[in-house]
Amino acid sequence: MAVASGIYLTWITGAIIISISLMPFFKPDYAKIRISGFVDMFRRYWAHMIVVFSVYLWKDLLDQLDRIIMANTQLDMTPYIYAIEGDIVWWVQDSLNNSLLSFSLTHFYVMGFMAVTFSSFIYPIFFDDRYMADRVSLSMFWVYILAIPFYLFFNVRVTGNYIPEMETIAYDLTPEIHNWFIQIDPFTNGMPSLHIGLPFAIWLTMERWDSDERWLRYRRLLLLFIVVTAFTIIYLGIHWVSDIIGGIIVAMIAVEITAKTHKPVWQFADERLFSRRLARAIDDPKKWLTESWIITKRFFYPIQQPSSSQTKAFIAGILILTGGVLLWDATHQDFPIEGVNPTNSAGSEGWVVGVEDIDDEIIIKLWNVSTQKEAIIEGNNWVSPPQIELSNNNLILFDESNLDFFQLNNSSIEVFRPIFNLTNDDKLDRVSIIENNKGQPCLVLIKNNTMEIINVLDNELISSDIIENLTAIEGSGQLFASAYDTINGPTINVRTPFNPGVEINILIENFSNELNDEYLEELYEIPVDYNNSTIIDIEMEGSLIVVLVDVGPLNRLIMVDALTGNQEMISNPLWPSESPSIEGNYIAFLQRPITSPPTINLDPENFNRDVFLWNVEDNNGRIQITLDNLDQENPHVLDNGVTWIEIDENGDSELVIYSLEKTFEEYSSVVLQSAILLLIPLLLLLSHQSAIEKRIRN
Repeated sequence: MAVASGIYLTWITGAIIISISLMPFFKPDYAKIRISGFVDMFRRYWAHMIVVFSVYLWKDLLDQLDRIIMANTQLDMTPYIYAIEGDIVWWVQDSLNNSLLSFSLTHFYVMGFMAVTFSSFIYPIFFDDRYMADRVSLSMFWVYILAIPFYLFFNVRVTGNYIPEMETIAYDLTPEIHNWFIQIDPFTNGMPSLHIGLPFAIWLTMERWDSDERWLRYRRLLLLFIVVTAFTIIYLGIHWVSDIIGGIIVAMIAVEITAKTHKPVWQFADERLFSRRLARAIDDPKKWLTESWIITKRFFYPIQQPSSSQTKAFIAGILILTGGVLLWDATHQDFPIEGVNPTNSAGSEGWVVGVEDIDDEIIIKLWNVSTQKEAIIEGNNWVSPPQIELSNNNLILFDESNLDFFQLNNSSIEVFRPIFNLTNDDKLDRVSIIENNKGQPCLVLIKNNTMEIINVLDNELISSDIIENLTAIEGSGQLFASAYDTINGPTINVRTPFNPGVEINILIENFSNELNDEYLEELYEIPVDYNNSTIIDIEMEGSLIVVLVDVGPLNRLIMVDALTGNQEMISNPLWPSESPSIEGNYIAFLQRPITSPPTINLDPENFNRDVFLWNVEDNNGRIQITLDNLDQENPHVLDNGVTWIEIDENGDSELVIYSLEKTFEEYSSVVLQSAILLLIPLLLLLSHQSAIEKRIRN
């Protein structure tokens, strides 16, 4: 939770101190400040507090939903915003960028917002201005409610993560601040800006209902705050100008809804009435039940004589129900493969392989994703769970001394048998698959500091070479990549083992900054050493290579284009990464989100691994697709999905498939069709009712 963050505690403490210290300057002229007021406000306004602070109870949930929906639907509206605005926000940041301004506005952005939000709610209830407290609390609540559909279905990225030249100054000021923002912000909730919407709604509420000008000084402060905040969120690389406009519009609508709802809401939820109702219920339960029944019937009475208001409510209910069904589908795109509880797994294209160890019996299960049918794998009687290599419908199962090779070219086959097997006296360390000039599969075997290449179909040894300092290998098509430790740092050798031969060497750069490295060294007490870092895993798709690099405190994931030499870090530089997989335009990998580390005895094993997805064609395309208390293992990208092993609290495992293509189930289509058919007569009825009601009024 965010409350565990030291920087968060600093900000919120500062916001509370600022709010309380400014009370004498902005209090109504009639009011006095007493210590007892802080106690009384909890007693007098606890229902108001529930209304306002309930926002924070479901904000985390909504942020999780937002991340999942973004991963499933790719509902990214940022290109349209950029097409309208261009580089306006970048011109502001570029022309004024300096360290002092960046430092000041970052803290103002968070702590200033906290202070204004806190004081806007606390001041009316502390000084017992119930008239204003009723309206301010509801306006704040409605702003959040109105923003929900935008945050879920109108994803707009922060400017610093979209415009190449821009920086996310606030998010990257320090590693601690970066970690805190990652925890509380999915970085896709730009529209509308609540840093504008919330204070503007409060200002407009006071402007509308402060008839005796008791809050005049505070209203002026709010107006100044809104202006400074508008500049801040643009300068820091967070919001677009359109986000500011959206925040103002949402605030205006929220205040209008407050004007229509404050009376019925507080007639029911007024704290002063609860004790009276409770006393009445205890004194005369029968009378209380009778009155409650009368009130209940009165509530449903309008339904007996339907008007346009009831029809509107019915239409809104249908839309909410339909939206809820679609939201459920969009956030439940993963499903377990029944009857599979693997200790190891792999996936590629349309196949998923799971290895199970049940009562010392090794069972291999092969799952066809497209047909959703299970096939049987025959071959070695494995004594221990074998390792898996799966690429381009080629499957390898191997341990230290045995290897089975399968071709999965025919999805209708129910039983697969190895077309090639190998028994070695020498220990097999690593195995990979490549193709020769004729497109025939070949195996690359690493054993006893020797690299052998074998033609599977001909059972022919093509080459055998002595190797040194090798740390990882991977093949893709005719390209083969091998990683070595050198004095300059980890290096990848990419070559075609068959004529005509091509060979290039790429020195891996570990992109980060000194602040991040210092933070890690302090956290783990292990220095970040790039020259002595090691590549421990390679994944490859064509000329695109993903390497997992051990830099000392943790592993980082670097994406390399072998043709251009371009490199990019795709993992969070502060979080341990592992288990990369690449296919098509997607890279799946694991990270342990360590957002609020303890001060002592930090052990990454205490933090669960989550699955992340990187879209190669999308700048800053990292999306977290699991966000739970479960541990994930072995993610692999499929044709239109991702598979991984999910470990529950009891240590039980299941193989999960996550769809990247099919967003909505068949029943969702039925719901949509039904909603459309129902809306036609309802809209006709609404039009008729509205016309008759207007005629009667006239």
